Amino acid sequence: MNAYILTGGSSRRFGSDKAACMIHGNTFLDNIHKTLQANFTHIYSVGKKPYSDKLKFISDFSDYQAALVGIITALRHTSSPWNFFISVDMPLITSNVVYALKKEIVRNENKIIISSINGKISPLFCFYHRDCLVHFEKAFSVENYTLMDVISSLNPEVVDLSHFSMELTNINTQEQLHQVLNN
Repeated sequence: MNAYILTGGSSRRFGSDKAACMIHGNTFLDNIHKTLQANFTHIYSVGKKPYSDKLKFISDFSDYQAALVGIITALRHTSSPWNFFISVDMPLITSNVVYALKKEIVRNENKIIISSINGKISPLFCFYHRDCLVHFEKAFSVENYTLMDVISSLNPEVVDLSHFSMELTNINTQEQLHQVLNN
């Protein structure tokens, strides 16, 4: 089973590349990579450019700026049926929260296992089955880059991970980063 860290975002609200931002002595990317090693053998970063020599990098297949591009790139790359996806703006994850989602794979037949935090679905902390590739590619071909449009049509298994809300914090602004560092 592979894990893919999506680094292709533009980081407009953050003001600089989040993948290279430091937290607790590591970059966001390296912190996530280190955490994922407990659950995955093969871990990759996917985006416009590499940020770390500690993990393998896969370049986005398109210059278009959307998470959908990174997911398609990764699903084209993988030979594994199930693949984990996380955006680089979630550097506080723990191996326990990843496992809480991972264990749901064996419990159902759905092709998407997706997290929900306080009722909000998180399409970039999830497992996608390789069979989803055709659906994501179809959406891209008709210029529908909204990930939730594709996901909702595929009957995802939604797993409530609200009790991990701190670990699943998205850091999208410098203010959010300062709040996390000061808590």
